[in-house]
Amino acid sequence: MAKHTWDAYAAGRLDPVAEASVEAHVAGCAQCRDAARSTATPAQTMAVWDAVRTSIAEPVLPAPLRLLRRLGTPTHDLVVVSAANSLVVPWAASVGLALVTACLVGLAGLSPTNQDVAFLALAPLVPVLAVVMAYDALDPLREVSLATPYSKLRLALLRATATLAVAAPVTLALGLVIPGMEDLAFVWLLPALGLTTGVLALLTWLPAPAAGATVASTWVGLVVVLRFGWDVLVLTSAPAQLACIGLAVVWCALLHLRTSTLRLPGGEL
Repeated sequence: MAKHTWDAYAAGRLDPVAEASVEAHVAGCAQCRDAARSTATPAQTMAVWDAVRTSIAEPVLPAPLRLLRRLGTPTHDLVVVSAANSLVVPWAASVGLALVTACLVGLAGLSPTNQDVAFLALAPLVPVLAVVMAYDALDPLREVSLATPYSKLRLALLRATATLAVAAPVTLALGLVIPGMEDLAFVWLLPALGLTTGVLALLTWLPAPAAGATVASTWVGLVVVLRFGWDVLVLTSAPAQLACIGLAVVWCALLHLRTSTLRLPGGEL
């Protein structure tokens, strides 16, 4: 490439089309790249990089995602997860269900037994709703999942983690402040773990609404059966809590099996 072209490019005298032509040529020509390096002084190079650093701002992530970044989640994953602001939907849905649970348990005038039933039936489903809504809110990212190695299931897992960072603390706080629920404030966590891993595994087979409805109806049905056929507080016993852990382990193993045998980079799964 002629020296006068380099001089004009460096001085900014070329029109945008000519500048783009020079840059495209340099990108594919090693000889011209060497010439470009010899033309630009170190001071000029540093000035260009300083301008780049000042003009490119690091993405500002929501508070729950900043927490996940501190816990070691890569920033590039969090940037993809926060795209299109679609985390607002699962956050709002999970917080809304938590508030509905609080109102039903604390303000509906239920008997103590029915308060326990309502809380144990609904509180573990808050994370489930968050996961389902996180998966179902991925449509704005369809182009991302098609053009990159981010499968829809991987995005759902990342978004599920982000939504659980909001849903779980909110539900835990409500359990602590609702009168009479202090004894149950923590016992819903392990059932929620089993249900959440279950819906994640079912998402490899079923659409998000169907997976969520299957898990929710099964759990509510179990609570109702225990209410009228035995004692719903059996769910708070050590054997029941250990069973929830075992169920979560089984679901995780099944999820690992499904995701390791159905590798579809950029696909629907």
